[in-house]
Amino acid sequence: FTFSPANLSNVIVGDTIKWTWLSGDHHTTTSATIPQGAPVWDSPLHAGNPVFTYIVTIPGSYHYVCTPHFPGMEGDFTANIIGISQIGSEVPVSYSLQQNYPNPFNPITNIEFSVPQTSFVKLTVMNFLGQQVALLVNDQLTAGSYKYDWNAAELPSGTYFYKLETAEFSETKKMILIK
Repeated sequence: FTFSPANLSNVIVGDTIKWTWLSGDHHTTTSATIPQGAPVWDSPLHAGNPVFTYIVTIPGSYHYVCTPHFPGMEGDFTANIIGISQIGSEVPVSYSLQQNYPNPFNPITNIEFSVPQTSFVKLTVMNFLGQQVALLVNDQLTAGSYKYDWNAAELPSGTYFYKLETAEFSETKKMILIK
């Protein structure tokens, strides 16, 4: 008995992990060791309940098992924070877009911004010619301060611009990727 895949790579906070029953009488996916604060799970997998999904909310290392078949069926993944996360609990008084840090960067940088009210937010990255190379956020966000950790490993060195847009606000800043 094995989980397939037994080990997941490139898991990011916010990802959804899906286990699917393929065969056998009774299996489970059960959290064994997970980061503090992460929701625990224990879900049967069988013909009547063939799928279980779990949304990763906390970074860290996760170990899961099939209880009836442990230690033969087990798996692991590590969740990293790449993407958007809300920072702080205070509601900001105005819109803002901060300078990315670090700048220059290679290949990961973070972009912080604030929205004082629930807003549809778009955060894009453009190359020197103004062509969009990444759409980081395109969603309704509640009032708060946010950080987006962006991995530009797929892009060449150069000057890039990032732009925050809402119905009430728009600002663009420059960043430099050096490999």
